[in-house]
Amino acid sequence: MAETSKHDAHDPRTRSALADTARITGTPCHACGTTLCGHDAVLALVLGYKNAPRCLGCIAAHMAESTHDLRARTFDYVRHHDCFLTAWTRASELEGMTADAAPACLIDRTASPPDLPAAGAPAATAPPEDRWDAGDMGCGDLVLELRLRLKALAPGGVLALRATDPGAPIDLPAWCNLTGHRLVAAEHPEYRIRRK
Repeated sequence: MAETSKHDAHDPRTRSALADTARITGTPCHACGTTLCGHDAVLALVLGYKNAPRCLGCIAAHMAESTHDLRARTFDYVRHHDCFLTAWTRASELEGMTADAAPACLIDRTASPPDLPAAGAPAATAPPEDRWDAGDMGCGDLVLELRLRLKALAPGGVLALRATDPGAPIDLPAWCNLTGHRLVAAEHPEYRIRRK
């Protein structure tokens, strides 16, 4: 990652990303038990695994996707979101790396994560469609809750979402692209997302 963040650490989103990253760093992966580095922590936040953090390999397995592809798309997302880029840069500093260095903690892993159920496994009682008013919830908290709400839908189910946060028109399409869900309608603050 060649870019570094000059984002104000006093910004509420940045403070939240830094605090959540610090809280998750050093905890065990919820799936395999591997100790999470700061970069794993940032990726867990970006991908909506804040309350049950997982390492990159386990998230990729859970999403039925290659680690390489998920890592590349997530790096690109982080690079364009100052709150996460600041947390990423801090993780690099704490691990003794420069911000533009590829994190060996993620790149050099060779262990395969355990087999996990695919993220698309539907809940038995999930309704085929749901509505959610997220109000002005932003960034990390929005995608965490969004991931949980979509998981409760059957594959192909549509969530009607109202999100008034000013970052939603950028964050929601990028997150859908990262996760494979489909943004089928977007006219801020109203969105419709089809579960993969």
